Amino acid sequence: MLANYDEIHQLRAELAACNLTPSERAAAQAELDKHLAEQAVLDRQFDAAVSEKEPPS
Repeated sequence: MLANYDEIHQLRAELAACNLTPSERAAAQAELDKHLAEQAVLDRQFDAAVSEKEPPS
């Protein structure tokens, strides 16, 4: 999960700070979108797992 999170931040930084060709920018954006979708799934799975646990007494 941390690798996906790190990849998201790296891609965001590249898109914000690097001079990319249009094709490189499109590829980086597509990769970012893929990682964001994966992270959303992981976040939902985590939230579901946490909500299933009973709070400590």
